[in-house]
Amino acid sequence: MKKFRISILIPIVLLIISMLYGYFIPKAKIPIEQSIIYQILQPYAELYKPYNISTVIFLFLKNTLVVFIAFFLSPILLISPIFVIILNGFMTGYIASILPIDIAIKALAPHGIFELSALVIASSSGFRFGYYTIMKLIKHKEYKIIEILKKEIKWIYISLILLLIAAIIESFITPFLIGL
Repeated sequence: MKKFRISILIPIVLLIISMLYGYFIPKAKIPIEQSIIYQILQPYAELYKPYNISTVIFLFLKNTLVVFIAFFLSPILLISPIFVIILNGFMTGYIASILPIDIAIKALAPHGIFELSALVIASSSGFRFGYYTIMKLIKHKEYKIIEILKKEIKWIYISLILLLIAAIIESFITPFLIGL
């Protein structure tokens, strides 16, 4: 039970710290359109079509890929769940910092509650799966990896359900809230 609590606590703490960092990092005095982050995200933003089922599918598949990376690559030194949480936390904080507060809340909070929860759950599960896999390989502990995988995969299913809800909200409710 202690490992379970620690595996949940680590992604939550990393998420909060990276969100704060993203929010409070000094911003360049250049127009947002010239920022590196804008240039990276712009091609994806062009795929976003409010009130469209194809956007739901795109967002769900994109985030499903992120969850799979966090979970299935976790045995590689536990880097993938850490990276997923830090990157998403940073981007959430950064985007919140460049938008007016009312728009940031309307744009991020409704779907973010589900999306970030899904990422925390998947990363937590990835930490456990990765930890037990690494312990089996390095210390030759008697962990039954297939049993652990079966046990942890249920959390991935829960994450996927949350991501589907988040994609629907981001595609149909968020545009309404921000006036698109």
